[in-house]
Amino acid sequence: MATHDVNRKQLNPGIAKNRKWSFFRTVSHSKIVWDSRSKPRGILGGHLNIRSIMSKTEQIKHLLLDSNLDYLCLSESWLHENAPSAALTIPGYKLFRKDREGAKGGGVMVYIRDSIQCREIFWPDAHELECLGLNIILSPQMSFIIIVIYRPPSSDGAFYEQFERLLKNCNLSKEIVILGDFNINWEDTSARKNLKRVTDKFDLVQLIKGPTRITTSSSTQIDLIFSNRPERITKTYNMLAGLSDHNLLLVVRKLSKKRFNFSATEHDFIGIPKNIKEDFKNAVDQTDWNQILKKTDCERDCELFTKTLKEIIKSFSSRIKIKQNKNQLPWMNSDITKLMKERDLALKNAIKSKSHSSRYLFTTLRNKVVKSIRKAKADFFLTIIKYAKGDSKKTWSQLKKLEGKDTKCKKGLEIKVNGQTTNDPETVADAFNRGFIESVSLIVARFKANDLHVCSINKTEPILNLMTVTETEVAQTIMSLKSSRTKDIFGMDTFVLKELCSSLTSPLTTILNQSISESIFPSAWKSSVVIPIYKNGDSMLLSNYRPISIIPTVSKIREKLIAQQIIEHLNNTSFSLHPMQFGFRALHSTETANCFFTENIKQLLDKGGVVGAVFLDLKKVFDTINHKKLLTKLTKFNFSSSTIKWIESYLSKRSQSVRINHYHSSPLPISTGVPQGSILRPLLFSLYINDLPSVCSNAFTQMYADDTVIYSHGNNTSEVAEKLTETMGHVAKWLEQSSLCLNINKTVAMFFSKTNRKNILADVFVAVKKIDIVEKFEYLGILIDTTFNFKSQIQKVCNRVRFSLSNFRFIRANLSLQAATMFMHAMILSHMTYCLTTWSQANKSALKPLESLYKQTIKVLDKKPIRHHHCDILQKHKLLSWENFIKYTKLCLFYKITYGLSSPPLSQFVKIRSSQRVTRGSGQQDCIVPLRRSAFSQSAFSVTAAQEWNSVPHIIRHITTDTLFKKNLKNWLISQQTCSH
Repeated sequence: MATHDVNRKQLNPGIAKNRKWSFFRTVSHSKIVWDSRSKPRGILGGHLNIRSIMSKTEQIKHLLLDSNLDYLCLSESWLHENAPSAALTIPGYKLFRKDREGAKGGGVMVYIRDSIQCREIFWPDAHELECLGLNIILSPQMSFIIIVIYRPPSSDGAFYEQFERLLKNCNLSKEIVILGDFNINWEDTSARKNLKRVTDKFDLVQLIKGPTRITTSSSTQIDLIFSNRPERITKTYNMLAGLSDHNLLLVVRKLSKKRFNFSATEHDFIGIPKNIKEDFKNAVDQTDWNQILKKTDCERDCELFTKTLKEIIKSFSSRIKIKQNKNQLPWMNSDITKLMKERDLALKNAIKSKSHSSRYLFTTLRNKVVKSIRKAKADFFLTIIKYAKGDSKKTWSQLKKLEGKDTKCKKGLEIKVNGQTTNDPETVADAFNRGFIESVSLIVARFKANDLHVCSINKTEPILNLMTVTETEVAQTIMSLKSSRTKDIFGMDTFVLKELCSSLTSPLTTILNQSISESIFPSAWKSSVVIPIYKNGDSMLLSNYRPISIIPTVSKIREKLIAQQIIEHLNNTSFSLHPMQFGFRALHSTETANCFFTENIKQLLDKGGVVGAVFLDLKKVFDTINHKKLLTKLTKFNFSSSTIKWIESYLSKRSQSVRINHYHSSPLPISTGVPQGSILRPLLFSLYINDLPSVCSNAFTQMYADDTVIYSHGNNTSEVAEKLTETMGHVAKWLEQSSLCLNINKTVAMFFSKTNRKNILADVFVAVKKIDIVEKFEYLGILIDTTFNFKSQIQKVCNRVRFSLSNFRFIRANLSLQAATMFMHAMILSHMTYCLTTWSQANKSALKPLESLYKQTIKVLDKKPIRHHHCDILQKHKLLSWENFIKYTKLCLFYKITYGLSSPPLSQFVKIRSSQRVTRGSGQQDCIVPLRRSAFSQSAFSVTAAQEWNSVPHIIRHITTDTLFKKNLKNWLISQQTCSH
């Protein structure tokens, strides 16, 4: 503990300068806050008592995204533990929060820039205090601690003892900055006596001058900032903030040198300016491809085609600078920021004049700001909804940008290369490229070469010979590609390709057919561009980035046409994919995969005993595929030698380079794997692992691309564990032979049973290593637990729904009924319907929270208060009740199963009373309800859906069109709804 004979105030010139408080300084008019050129050198942080963050989220986002603040501490967040952090996410900032436990109000939180390295501090005896601490790391040798604290007005004398214990637990040799609302008037020497006794004991100096909360009847200094190293504080500010009745306190912690670079005022990209777009199209259209392409050599023609097109693109392209709008909230326009300034100015005048008219003007402007933000945000969502036209995927793709999900490499990226920090684009790009290649090579190097058994072609069965294509097929394929503005290595993207469709269809058809006839994939289309994407953790470490590859846009046309021919061969011959492969196949989905998994396990458990499952995790599975082994496996599907030769050419002699800004690293060869970003990637992988179930004769196997689960049934856990260990031995051998690596640290096991009674767990091993046994696991987006009570899954859905519901409630007043209905379906109900057929098997009490949110949603739709009864809303808007919402979802899947429109494996759980199997044109009889002994198994989809199916009128069950069935089913369910209150 430092001695008290040093006057730290004299060591701090910043405090001396701020001795006289600037009474009329406001946040909205402060250059320190908003003008990047006026930001003091150092780390600028602050504190604000926000009094409910949920009602002021947009203004806080605006404050952080637009300002110079590096971190902001908030007190009185008024959050409860179920409030989703996703609703509070701000792009570019990390969020830490501590909510009040077991009561309303209170709570503290901190936003801090992503680029500032920090770690949350946990104190063993601090649970009684509403406080949160972060260790901010400036360098390996330098760091300091910030603590945000809130003391309720009702606190008793125990607070001082708890606060003192907290300070004792801190490393007092380190610099500490404490910010918070203490609800103790520091200007009152009598009131502050006990607090000052504690702070003096630990050499903490209070830095803020002047009142921090000014009302019509009082003026108090209750928001405080303390430091035990005031000589390192260069500036403090006490500013009026119109979004709270407390002032915003700011503090500048000096830095000896510049350690962070936070903003870029503009960025640029290489593109074709809009004003010459037509000239570019004309140049391509006027190119004489017949003169350029000789039609005798695919490699040469493709190279000439690519070179010519690249030169045309380059001649019309230029570096286009975009002035980056500092404000990243699209609905925060200049009118709103101007209104905020007027509001803060009115607050200043109200405090100065102390007149009721001035205070009334401030209140009016404050409310107007809230309404303006609400309307602007509603208009923004309305634009998105209109653009998406009911497509929830398009809606979410737009909204992800607001959640900070755009994690692509930014300008000024810094990483560590050989222990040294660098932001040189050339060095960074080369380091990333080497790192990505080496991470795969290290895995591949573990595997030994083994003998390959090549199957001969069965000439009595259909053989896959790749067929040439027509110009019509090529044009249709071009227009069906997913639109994207991501540039490939030639500067081409799918938007441009579609615009040039009529001009390029003929030369592309020529090259594509040459590719088939010569059984080669052109070398010019084998180079990919890689963009590093940040995942999590330390942003300076290469290992915390994943590669996203961009393959040549025109090559996707060839791939899609080949994929269609392969799929047609698999679907119409005996050489099909394994029935337990649910990924990337028509009639299959994550819903059908989850439904089959839970259905099968419940059926097994109905017999008694235990089911054990192992969820496999494979390291870089798509990138480590051995090409020779893949080609060998493809012969088992009766691919012709020319088809195998084409695929071999497609896989071999590929290269990749990493792009950082406008710099491309030197290309490096890729010797294994299926090209990332390619259309053939998931299909070839599914063919590669198709024979995995053949080594699991003592267990069930289910696959969704690389998500594989192996499970077994037995009388007890020991028996099941023994079966799984034996099976995992076979799996490990198969993986070794297939050059695939099991990630033992992420591979987990679960034991399922009918009751909550704890089973005596037995260990499952693979290659002498024990597999972790877990109580729950997220399989294909669904949190599955050992008894299928789905409580964790329901909680996850509730959190996501609350986030969207809070937005819906915020903007509803400014949306038309049509727009509000579209928003409700796209942004709220889509969360509830995802795999609802699986997790709705939970009991009614577990589903109650979601039922409540469902009712709240429809009340917001109808602009009714939360206490309003919901039945009349259902009738008014022709909506389903919660029970019928679940029933409708289950019956839609059941309909698809009975009419052969869903995954074939699910049909084993549906039995029709008619003597023959139903066809799409035949009448539909009642379904046989499976007989299950236990209440646990009676909640299964096959049981409840069959019972509900039999209650549906025959005339609806006879409908053979999916869309018409859904429409009539919904109308019938609504007609059956009655108010039970």
